Amino acid sequence: MPTWIIEPRDPLIVRDGRPFGPDPGARARSLSFPFPSTITGGVRNRAGLGANGMFDHGQIDRVKRDVSARGPLLVELVDDAKQMRLSWLAPAPADALLLSVDDKTRAKILQLVPIASPQGATYGQVAGTTLALIGLRAHFAEKLLPAPPRFWHWDAFANWLLTPQEGERMLAEVGLAGPTAEIRMHVGIDPEAQTSFEGLLFQTAGLEFTGPKRRRLALAVATDTTFQHFAGGLAPLGGERRLVAWRQIDTGLPACPAELRKRIVERRACRVVLLTPGYFTAGFRPTWLLEPHAGVAATLQAALVGRPQVVSGWDLAAERITASGRREFGAPKPIRRLAPSGSVFFLSLPKDVDTEAIDKWIDCLWMQNVSDDDASRSEGFGLAALGVWSGELEPMEVN
Repeated sequence: MPTWIIEPRDPLIVRDGRPFGPDPGARARSLSFPFPSTITGGVRNRAGLGANGMFDHGQIDRVKRDVSARGPLLVELVDDAKQMRLSWLAPAPADALLLSVDDKTRAKILQLVPIASPQGATYGQVAGTTLALIGLRAHFAEKLLPAPPRFWHWDAFANWLLTPQEGERMLAEVGLAGPTAEIRMHVGIDPEAQTSFEGLLFQTAGLEFTGPKRRRLALAVATDTTFQHFAGGLAPLGGERRLVAWRQIDTGLPACPAELRKRIVERRACRVVLLTPGYFTAGFRPTWLLEPHAGVAATLQAALVGRPQVVSGWDLAAERITASGRREFGAPKPIRRLAPSGSVFFLSLPKDVDTEAIDKWIDCLWMQNVSDDDASRSEGFGLAALGVWSGELEPMEVN
């Protein structure tokens, strides 16, 4: 499956949906990271190019049906002996809590785990669920780190999936902040008078992927199709048609470590960490993820889901009738509430299924999209990685 590296040459604008018109003082605000649907839209646009380099509108149904994507993930491009090396990053897992210490370059990392509530204690439960509480194993007096890394280096993330170790770590070893906001002021110029138009002053905020010390960040997306009339190069993406460089590589998404697979099979339990926001029809609770795959149906024991994100979009293939009775193409997509990337689900697996079935179940989910509906999975929502969990509820510290 080809993987495309998308490296923005200009600050990338992925609008947050707030109005941006010809009004004085208008601001185009960008999301902190592109939604999968934005990048998949770019992939489908490249897949639908004709021989003349223009998008063939007759290909809309085909690319929507046949072209799917996994990602995007953030990557760092490292020039190593004139060879470009790829360094993967993952969104910070929600079950990792970073606390401040005296040394500003370090942080104490603690794990949030499912805990057993004290006997007789009652707490609110979502109707139809019996989920465990999630918390720390013990009380700590330190305050939360004000600005923890939003993206973890893959080595740190993979270690957290395999053996979550609590303790102090260097922040630089854990991860980085990711793309930063870059704000530009614009003014409309009268070409005849060479002066500014009255009131045409506006502002755009984009995502800068080039950081200090020439650090180069980019987006990586895996797709199951090849582009017949596009081999890579510069092309526009996102708002204001900012330029990005498309480059295809042979490297696939990170594989599931053998030791992690072994421990999941042994313990019959695991964590599922979302690498991209996921769409679930029941809100925070996944449905497709809990359905049988390879004959194995998992049970949700606890969920750690952050504040929901909201996404919409524009459907070029949708037909609509205007107020004047004219038939036009294009309509807004329904609004969806998403579980944010980094969300963690704690699952238990049946004890009576054989090892081979669980092995296949892992293959069905590792680096696959686990959203509830086909369209969201096709657009890259809900890309998942698996991590180790004991399957046991930790005792709650009671003073």
